[in-house]
Amino acid sequence: MGLADLHRRGVLIDATDELAVEDVMLASDALVTDYSALMFDYANLDRPIVLHADDREAYAASRGTYFDVTAAPPGHVSGSYRELAWLFASGAWRDGDSTRLRGEFRSRYCEFEDGRAAERVVRTLLLGETDWLPQAGSGARVPSPVSGRDQVASS
Repeated sequence: MGLADLHRRGVLIDATDELAVEDVMLASDALVTDYSALMFDYANLDRPIVLHADDREAYAASRGTYFDVTAAPPGHVSGSYRELAWLFASGAWRDGDSTRLRGEFRSRYCEFEDGRAAERVVRTLLLGETDWLPQAGSGARVPSPVSGRDQVASS
């Protein structure tokens, strides 16, 4: 079964031409991406991500990369359209390995995505506060703006 078959059956919807990517992200069950930084934002939704990397070497040679995202991907990696179609047809796109990979990716890249970024900017840049800044990997405590008591920062 190919991608066209999945599209015909209504399992796969091509949202390539949609104008507001945020709306598509919120409505989607999964993200299929290549090397787009969008995967970091989508990971915050904690939904499956499939990395389609059929041209990894050519992409890296022509555009360059900061790191090899396929070494520690946010989900399964497909190297061909056949593999991509299989991931969805088989259900592997949302299996235990997908969940584990996404969790590891979120721990690595989404630690401070807790909905309080604007507060951190104001406290640091406008108020000059630095004693409350969370430390990477610490499960740090951040002062609550409502109670003034500390609460654990979470992603």
